[in-house]
Amino acid sequence: MRRRRGLLLATLLLLPGCGLVTQAGAQTPEKPAATAPSAPRAATTEYQRKLAAYTQARQQFDDEAGAYWGAVAQKRRLRNAKRRDRQDILLDDYVLTQPPLYAGPPPPPQEGTRPRKYIPVAADFLKSAQQYFGFEPQRPRSEIEFKRAYAKLALAAGLTREQIVRIYVFETGGNGTYDAQAGLEYSPHARAISPALGYNQLLNTNSVELLAERGDEFVNVLKARAAGLAGESKQALESKIEALRRMIKFCRTVPDDWNQHDLLANTPQGLGVHAPQGTPCPVERSRA
Repeated sequence: MRRRRGLLLATLLLLPGCGLVTQAGAQTPEKPAATAPSAPRAATTEYQRKLAAYTQARQQFDDEAGAYWGAVAQKRRLRNAKRRDRQDILLDDYVLTQPPLYAGPPPPPQEGTRPRKYIPVAADFLKSAQQYFGFEPQRPRSEIEFKRAYAKLALAAGLTREQIVRIYVFETGGNGTYDAQAGLEYSPHARAISPALGYNQLLNTNSVELLAERGDEFVNVLKARAAGLAGESKQALESKIEALRRMIKFCRTVPDDWNQHDLLANTPQGLGVHAPQGTPCPVERSRA
């Protein structure tokens, strides 16, 4: 664009002067007329105005969302402390409001310069998990096998039968599969709208935060399970425990803060941490 403008300016400077010719042959310059801004310049100005409005609104939303999810994390830490001390969990120990929704102006489109943002899908999570952590999830043989494992672990975690059903129906409409991703529930050819996975529809940021805060608990559960195995099964599970430890170490490289976890979750390594969401694991209602 700069080059084109430069060529246009040079051309205008080299053109013969335009004006009324007097009888003596001298040129009398015309009175300059008021002209409207060129279309490209007007479009650029309008785009910048809309971009500034969007950036301001989005920053305000990000601040509100960060505070909300920070409160969720804090409440969860307090509940964990109460559980360790065998204290009752009260209603006030949960964040009872829904997360904030962005209601500001949309990002302004700019033809040909801003491609649509790519949303990572399960294949990306699995590839990153293998590449960075040497981890490959164990897939269930069927959906009903996963449902039974999910229900068993959820009950062991203290959820009631009614709570488990409500979580499943609320998050996936009662039609989701164990590896369902938001936007792809009904057609694998659709476009993902977020990295949310599974019955709980946990985001990749939730995965990073869970491992950072409760990763040791997951390791202890798997170590206890490995103690009752032998041979290749024991070796396979111990290998996964080591991969999980590497993930936990990575998740703890930033402060325990939602915004920091979100930044980490959207790195190539962070995507790999999200892959275990497609395997049976203890249930945590992280977005309640």
